[in-house]
Amino acid sequence: MKLESDTRPRPGAATAPGASRARLTLLRALADPSRLQLLRALDERPHCLEELAERLGKAPSTLSFHLRKLEEAELVGKQRTQYYVLYALRRERLEVTLRELVVAPAAAADREHGRLDRYRDKVLRTFFDDGKLTQLPKQWRKRVIVLEELAGLFAPARRYAEHEVNELVATRFADYCTIRRQLVDEGFMARDGDAYWRLPEEVAVETRETKTKKDLKREYLQAPRRAGIYLIKNVRSGRVLLGSARNLHGPLNSHRFQLMVGSHRNPELQRDWRELGPDAFTFEVLEEVVVRDDDPTFSLDDELSRLEAKWTARLEPFGEGGYNRRPLERD
Repeated sequence: MKLESDTRPRPGAATAPGASRARLTLLRALADPSRLQLLRALDERPHCLEELAERLGKAPSTLSFHLRKLEEAELVGKQRTQYYVLYALRRERLEVTLRELVVAPAAAADREHGRLDRYRDKVLRTFFDDGKLTQLPKQWRKRVIVLEELAGLFAPARRYAEHEVNELVATRFADYCTIRRQLVDEGFMARDGDAYWRLPEEVAVETRETKTKKDLKREYLQAPRRAGIYLIKNVRSGRVLLGSARNLHGPLNSHRFQLMVGSHRNPELQRDWRELGPDAFTFEVLEEVVVRDDDPTFSLDDELSRLEAKWTARLEPFGEGGYNRRPLERD
């Protein structure tokens, strides 16, 4: 039997214009009990409208409406004869798989990937300056993009010692401790003792997708605050700005941001930054406070003060040797 709609393109074909609309039309056509009844009847043999009305116990006008919907979805075709119109199932349409209905056509997928690529490039341009990370994004989605970029520093299947991880990350961002921890937390890397290695991308994706926003917020709030000493160094002149903080997460990024926008509270450091440019400066964590939870006499402030005194005596960051003014400021 030659059906009127035999020459129509197959729904779900990646190259067909309006393929997304065709898939939706097909799904809508199947989402009705009366149309499923019609398809079951036509699966046995072709029927005319009067036969279908008698068989299904429905009004011909109602079935005409549903048959039009099935024709639009290319599930049913019809053949006109001298006395009546015969409806038949287009069996090849039932060969369309669920995957063909769900997966976007190639052109649409390319557009979607293109939008994602443009968004990723925008994030990287925002948070990287000449290959250096200026600050770690607070928004999780953007932070994952930044971490994915930094994970590219590590070769797959190779194991790295912790100091090697620190050295590689430090080439792109001063706070290597935070990056190292987050690369593990977000599933880009795994750790066993002092050994680190990069995980396959599918494992990293699975790890991130199993985390809810609530999990991420709880992890952030429960993350230990790292106290310690940090340093900003002018590699041209050797002058340094020594600082300490009860929470090292923010100060280095804050200093960098203030310098970039020209609002740093230290005018001498700001002047040299403006004259020499960002490449003339390094940012690093010198030493972290080792918290001793098992010692009831331990005091974070006392230990931080001890480290301040040690590094101040060692570096003497005053006058020609540094940007500090006495006493050492604490962030």
